[in-house]
Amino acid sequence: MSQSGTRFWFKVNSVFEAFRPVYRASKMVGILVDTIDFRKHDITRTVWDQIALVAGVLLDLQALKLAAGRSLSISDSILLNVGIYSSVNLGFIISLCIPLCNRIFARRMHGMIKTMAEVDGKLEDHGYHLKHQLNHFLSCAYMATPILINFLLFGSTLIGQRVSEAQRTSLLEIIIFIRSSLVYTIFGSYSCLTLTSIYMRCKGLNAVVCSFHSQRLSSPIDTRSLIASVRCFGELHEKLCDIILSFNYCFGLQLLCMMASAFGFTLFSLFGLVHDLSRSTGDENYIATMYNMVYGCIYLSFIIQVVVNGSLVTHECKKTAVMIHKTICYNHLEPAVMRQIKFFSLQLFNSDPQVSCLLYNFQWSFLVSVLSSLMMHIVILVQFDLANIATKV
Repeated sequence: MSQSGTRFWFKVNSVFEAFRPVYRASKMVGILVDTIDFRKHDITRTVWDQIALVAGVLLDLQALKLAAGRSLSISDSILLNVGIYSSVNLGFIISLCIPLCNRIFARRMHGMIKTMAEVDGKLEDHGYHLKHQLNHFLSCAYMATPILINFLLFGSTLIGQRVSEAQRTSLLEIIIFIRSSLVYTIFGSYSCLTLTSIYMRCKGLNAVVCSFHSQRLSSPIDTRSLIASVRCFGELHEKLCDIILSFNYCFGLQLLCMMASAFGFTLFSLFGLVHDLSRSTGDENYIATMYNMVYGCIYLSFIIQVVVNGSLVTHECKKTAVMIHKTICYNHLEPAVMRQIKFFSLQLFNSDPQVSCLLYNFQWSFLVSVLSSLMMHIVILVQFDLANIATKV
């Protein structure tokens, strides 16, 4: 059984090659400070990795120094200025912490990719061939999209500035801002690509289990072969659950902080738009407000993308239990085979894979909570702001 899908003109033979584009982009901006040997499928640390880590930390510290030494005043609203200022500084702190956390979790993150490669081999033994070309194409898309968006938005921001403000922006400040923004967006893309790859493997396992359920009724196959297949299904599901747990452990804290920063920036961007529209006089800060809105929408799309991918992975992983229970209910198999299937069912009952940030599960309910909380806080901020505007009229 082979997976049907779009054919590509290039060949990719493993999950390591599929991850290579986003890995290269992550190395370029200093998110990953370890080197992967794509021939030996091993991870090492070189002198250049040490230099990249130190250089990235120094740039992030310089960004925090520049942000702390400069007052951000984009509006006459104190709430808006403080909110945007705090969100930007939190983003710089996250940009500093992400490479350090990845340095600590590098072995485990690499182990996730190796486990995916093992799962791919087992699925191929059962006739299911993953489309590594599709995974590679998604990696290129996840890598190229944030880079293009960041350069286009930053270029348009410089063009939209007044000449005096653009001349005061030094080359070092431009490099620091672009790097911090790329660290945020590329790491988010790397996280989404990892979730997409896990989803593809869970879907492959369910396809194999579905084939097992539909073909065994009319195929008199050796009992030992059936038992071996069920045991292999249990091993594959356990490996996928381990990958999900490793993802929560390696990516959870960073994603939680990134979502906090994205939520804060989106909140105050929307509040800034309402603040400008509520003023009776013209304001020259509309351009800055619109740029903040664009960045806020990008950050909000990051939250939505992570939650949607996490929810799909959790749903697909739990779908295996439904297929196994159908096999127990509707198939007439040998007692030894049925006993092995029930053991697998017991394993599924005791495993509860959930993609989470160690505080919240990435489910649709979490996305609804984020959106409702966003609207509630906007209403609260607008009420305070309208009171301040009334005192000035």
